[in-house]
Amino acid sequence: MDPVSYLFAAYLNTVKGHVQNNVAEIYGTQVTPVEIEYNGVNVAFQHQLWRIRDKSVCGNVSHNLKAFSECSLKAKDLFSVLCSELSKAPQQNWKHGKFRTMYCNASMMFKPTIASVSVASEESELQKARQACNAATVAAMGSREPEVLRKRWALCEVYNELISDK
Repeated sequence: MDPVSYLFAAYLNTVKGHVQNNVAEIYGTQVTPVEIEYNGVNVAFQHQLWRIRDKSVCGNVSHNLKAFSECSLKAKDLFSVLCSELSKAPQQNWKHGKFRTMYCNASMMFKPTIASVSVASEESELQKARQACNAATVAAMGSREPEVLRKRWALCEVYNELISDK
């Protein structure tokens, strides 16, 4: 290949690469990871085609339900704040409008995971009596043994007395 052909081929490759990168940027075809620290929580997500991928939001902490819940709530707030701020500011370039639309859509459409983890409370005497009566009733269903039937009657009587006292 002669030097002119090499130069022309290099020029075409450069123009082709620049055009492809420009098209990918305008349409947002590539998956773009983002991590923003908001109110002490790192909110990580990905966007593609100028839309936030819901399943990617807080994916870095999805193994920890409490952290995931906190992160997804912060992400919802973050999307709302970004939408509001981008809506107030004058549009500076074409990306501004794309980001505003993306964050405003996410602020309306994203559903955070709300989880509350707490210590289980002690069972009340009434709950324990009900469970004992239910278990004795199940045990007595197929039995004709007097001892099993007496036990069911005694346990259910305790439960019924507790109900009537309330």
